[in-house]
Amino acid sequence: MCGIAGYIGQTNLSQDSVEKTLSIMKNRGPNCQKFIKDRFEQNEVILLHSRLSIIDIDKRSDQPYSKDNLIIIFNGEIYNFIEIRKKLINHGHHFQTNSDTEVIIEAYKRYRERCVEFFEGMWAFVIFDKKNNNFFFSRDRFGEKPLYILENESSIYFGSEIKFIFSLYGKSTGINSEKIRESLVCGFRSNFKKRDSFFIGVKELIPGTNMSITKGLKKTKKKYWSLKFFPENKSKKIIYEKVEELLLRSVKLRLRSDIPIAFCLSGGIDSSTLVALASKISGSDITTFSIIDNDKRYDESDNIKNIVDHVKCKNITINTSKIDFIPKMEKIISYYYSPVPTISYYIHNQLCQRIKEEGFSVVISGTGADEIFTGYYDHYLFWLYEMRNEENFEKLVDDMKNGYGLYINNPLLKDPLKFIQNKKYGDHLYQSLENFQNLMKIRSKFNFSDKSFCSDMLRNRMLNELLEEIVPVILFADDLNCMMYSIENRSPFLDKELVSYMYSIQTKNLIQDGLQKYLLRQTSKNYLPGSIAKSKKKVGFNASINSLIDLNDKNNIDWLLCDSPIYEIVDKVKMEKLLTKDFHSNEYSKFLFTFISSKIFMDKFSK
Repeated sequence: MCGIAGYIGQTNLSQDSVEKTLSIMKNRGPNCQKFIKDRFEQNEVILLHSRLSIIDIDKRSDQPYSKDNLIIIFNGEIYNFIEIRKKLINHGHHFQTNSDTEVIIEAYKRYRERCVEFFEGMWAFVIFDKKNNNFFFSRDRFGEKPLYILENESSIYFGSEIKFIFSLYGKSTGINSEKIRESLVCGFRSNFKKRDSFFIGVKELIPGTNMSITKGLKKTKKKYWSLKFFPENKSKKIIYEKVEELLLRSVKLRLRSDIPIAFCLSGGIDSSTLVALASKISGSDITTFSIIDNDKRYDESDNIKNIVDHVKCKNITINTSKIDFIPKMEKIISYYYSPVPTISYYIHNQLCQRIKEEGFSVVISGTGADEIFTGYYDHYLFWLYEMRNEENFEKLVDDMKNGYGLYINNPLLKDPLKFIQNKKYGDHLYQSLENFQNLMKIRSKFNFSDKSFCSDMLRNRMLNELLEEIVPVILFADDLNCMMYSIENRSPFLDKELVSYMYSIQTKNLIQDGLQKYLLRQTSKNYLPGSIAKSKKKVGFNASINSLIDLNDKNNIDWLLCDSPIYEIVDKVKMEKLLTKDFHSNEYSKFLFTFISSKIFMDKFSK
C-alpha cells in the first residue's frame, strides 16, 4: 500500500510544489518518498511515489520503478504475484526483485493492457511506456485503491488522494455544494453513484477500468471487467465445497506479507469467519481488534468473546466515547478532504489508530460479505419475492417471521410480503428523504433509482450495493482511515474468483432454513461456534450518535448552530427545530452525523 501522484502538462511545476506534495504523501508511505521528472512530447511528466513496504521491503523495490523504458508508480497489492511471476519466468522473463511491482511491469511487457486480467488484488497504477510513447492507467475491479483525476485541455493531475492533486495544482477547485446537498438528503448511498467528489472537477477513474493517454493527451477509457448474474444449476454439495475452497484460497493469498497482520473483529459471522480461517491456515497466533459501543443495539461483546475463546486469539478492544468527538472529527476530515460518510467510519478510524499503536501495518476486514452472501434485513424480503412461486412459499414466510423478522426494527420492513405487494421499494432506503429535503434552502430533485444489472430483484439490489452504493463507501473510508495511520487494509471477500462464483449461484440457494448468508454459514460451521454460525441478528459495525455527542449540552447545540457555510445549504431555523427531536431514531441519527461531518468539511474547505 502506497501513495501515488503525478502530472502531465505543458507547465513546468516547481521543485517546491513537488517536494511539498511528497511530504503530504508520507502517511500513505512512510518508508520512502521519491519522484521522477521526464518528458512526453511537449509535456512535462512528474511521477511521485510514497512507499509503505509490505512485500520485498528492500530498497531495490522503491518507486518510481524503472525497467526497460517503462516507469511505474503503483499503489496496492497483487496477491497472486508469485504465481504470475513463475509463469513469466517460464516464458523467459527475468526479475531483479521479489516485488509485485516488477511483476506488473513484466506482465505489461508480455500482455500489454490485458495484463490486469491476470491480477488478483487491489491496485491503482500508472505506467509510462517511453518506447511506445503512451501512459497506461488502471484501477482494480472493486475500487479498493483510489485514483482521482483532475484534467483540463492542456494538463492532467492525478493521485491517490485529492490533497495530492491540489498540492501539485497549486489550489483547490472549490466545494461541490450540490454533492453536499445530495449527501445530506439521500445519505451515504448516493455518494458514489456518479463517481464524482466533494470538489468541483475532481473525479475517480471508475473501478475495473483502464485508461490510455497517447499523442496530444488523447484519453481512451476501457472497462476491462464487469460483474454479471449468470445463474447455473449446481448441486448443493458442489456449491458448498467450491465456496469453501475459494474463500480459503482468498484468505491464504491475503495472508502474504513480510510483516505481521491484524484483523478487525466485529463479532458478526463475516469477520469471525475470516479470523477462524486465517487461524486455521497460518497455524499461528492472531491479533484481533474490536470496538464496543455503550448502546446495547450495537454491542457484540458476547459474540466477540465467543470467537476469541474459540480461536484462542488475542483481542484488543476500544470503547466508543464522547471525549473530543468534534476535535477528532476535524482531524479526520482534514485528512480525508471529504466528509466522513457514516458513524461507522468515525469509530473505525479510532480502531485504526489503536491498530497502529500496537505495531501493525496490515489489517484484514470483512468488507463485501453482505453484498455477495446476503446479509441486510431487506435481502430476505427480496428473496421472498423471488421465491413467491415456490410450493412451500408459506413455510418460507413463516421461517422469516420466526427468524430474522424478530429482529427487524424498521416498520417499513416488517411485512414479509412488502415487495410482492409493491415492487417500488425505495421508501426504506431513503425513507426520510422528503423530511430532509424540507431542511434544505434550495430543493433539488433527488430520486431513488437502482441501476439495472439483471431481472432478479435480490441480485439486482445486491449488485447495486456492491458496485454503486455501499461497498464503494466502505472502501473509500477503509482506505483513508488506514492510510491516515500508514496501514494497509485487505478485503478477502472481494476476491474476483469468489465474487464471480457467488453470482453464478441460483438465488434460491442464498437463504435456507430461515438463515441469510446460508452459504457462508455452511463454510464457517466447521470453524466457528454454533452461537455465531447460526446467529440471526444483524448488528454491523456501528454506534449511536448519542454515544459520541451529548445533545443536552448547550455548548454542543451552540456549536451546531453557529455561523457556518453549511447554512447556505441548510435552513438554520428548521435545523434548530430539528435538534429538539429524539435522535435515538436511526434515520435522524444518521442525518445528524452527516450534518456534523458536512459542517466541519465546509467550515474548513470553504475558506
